[in-house]
Amino acid sequence: MLKRLFNRGDILLIFISLFAMLIEIIPNLFGGYGYFIDEWYYIACAKHLAFGYVDHPSLAPLVLRGVLMTLGGSIIAIRLLPAIVGGAIVFLTGRMTRELGGGVFAQAVACLAMIAGPAFMVIFGFFSVNIFEMFFWTLCWYFLVKLLKTDDPRYWIWLGIAFGLGLESKHTIALLGIAICAGLLVTKSRKYFGCKEFWIGWAIAFLLILPNLIWQYFNGWPSLEFYRNATIYKNIATPPLKELLSQILFWNPVSSPVWIIGLAALLIRKDLQRYRPLGWMFAALFAIMVVSQSSRPDRIAGGYPVIFAAGGFAIEAFIIMMKRQAKFLKPAVITLLIIGGLVLAPIGLPILPPQTLAKWATTLAVVPKLEKGKNSQLPQWFGDRFDWNIFISTITKVYNDLPPEDKARAIIFAPSYGHAGVLEFYGPALGLPRVISNHNNYYLWGKGHADSDVLIAVGGSRWDWLHVYSQVDSVGVVPGTYAMSWRVNMPIFICRQPTTPMNAIWDRIKHYE
Repeated sequence: MLKRLFNRGDILLIFISLFAMLIEIIPNLFGGYGYFIDEWYYIACAKHLAFGYVDHPSLAPLVLRGVLMTLGGSIIAIRLLPAIVGGAIVFLTGRMTRELGGGVFAQAVACLAMIAGPAFMVIFGFFSVNIFEMFFWTLCWYFLVKLLKTDDPRYWIWLGIAFGLGLESKHTIALLGIAICAGLLVTKSRKYFGCKEFWIGWAIAFLLILPNLIWQYFNGWPSLEFYRNATIYKNIATPPLKELLSQILFWNPVSSPVWIIGLAALLIRKDLQRYRPLGWMFAALFAIMVVSQSSRPDRIAGGYPVIFAAGGFAIEAFIIMMKRQAKFLKPAVITLLIIGGLVLAPIGLPILPPQTLAKWATTLAVVPKLEKGKNSQLPQWFGDRFDWNIFISTITKVYNDLPPEDKARAIIFAPSYGHAGVLEFYGPALGLPRVISNHNNYYLWGKGHADSDVLIAVGGSRWDWLHVYSQVDSVGVVPGTYAMSWRVNMPIFICRQPTTPMNAIWDRIKHYE
């Protein structure tokens, strides 16, 4: 009965997509090392719905609001959707492979190469704006493949919708827009610039992002400041060779030959000539990474599904051409991808005890440094899941030790959106007071509401707080285990007798990064 409804390729893609979902869901059933720092912030954003935020547009918080209202805020509840989105991207990767002319084996290669990459495991292992951005990148690629295959300009309309929703997920999908135009310009597909559907599609995308642009205007274009500061203060300058090596490692050295072959195939194979613009589009994306010297290999993660698809097609075509001489290659390639994925799975999935992972990662020297001033024994995407329980218990003790008259007047200053978010998440049940922070959207939420006679201040130095309060007492530090270095031994102060209203200096201590 199943075979009547679906062909072999459909059954394969459904099976692999479900597998991709399960490898993300199962570790999170056991806690997944805890909430990631950004998840606290996204939960806070979901409770403050708006047309925009300092560091991202509005779609992800809106979706998360629905999750919180229906499934709750547990780890497995908020990480179920990322797993489903990851499975959908794997399915689309297989469908693109089929559209390019690939058979069942080609689809399996493309999908398994995606899943085996630590990039895939990490991105879809927790809730973030990146899952939606990558989904809409992949959907845009799918419509581009269909467009180039059929020469039907109506696909520009669908691409415009996907691109606009992608912009409402994360502004950096604009890189794909630049790459699309570059790929069209250097090929015969530049003819689409004269197509009305092309411009209608981009107009639709503009209308979809317009509410966010209006919000940006009335709030002083905060995202532009955020991106500028992130480039200056967070990103680590990365030379071209290291950029290539980071992409190879991030997508698994075993999977990377598939996308490298796929890129070459798109650029040189005659039977893929109609899809040549796709190759130039990805080349443009990689060139942007090299020129910007970004230390974040995930910036162009959304570009990989289409070249993995092309790689699967090219490998299958080579094996077919070799006939009996390369018959053994099919099981060999599949086995190699599976083994490669298993070897690097601990880098992308929370499956090892942290102490074991720390030793394993140190031994293999596979702990990448993505941002300035942030170090840990574990990769950053794991390190920022640890020690939030220690932070909460420490702050709760500090607050409970205050005299009753101070407790009634106190608020808490948190040094980052993660610290503020976790305090807001658990604070009501623990009886903690209001939380303020100068970081990203918390700066906007706290504007005009930052004054207090008693402040529990986390971070900074005693001298910093003496600019605002005449009495500043050090009451300890926040200890840590596997957390990122900047969160360990962070000082805690009790500040009393304000000399300058916090509201008066709020704009000066704004922290967009």
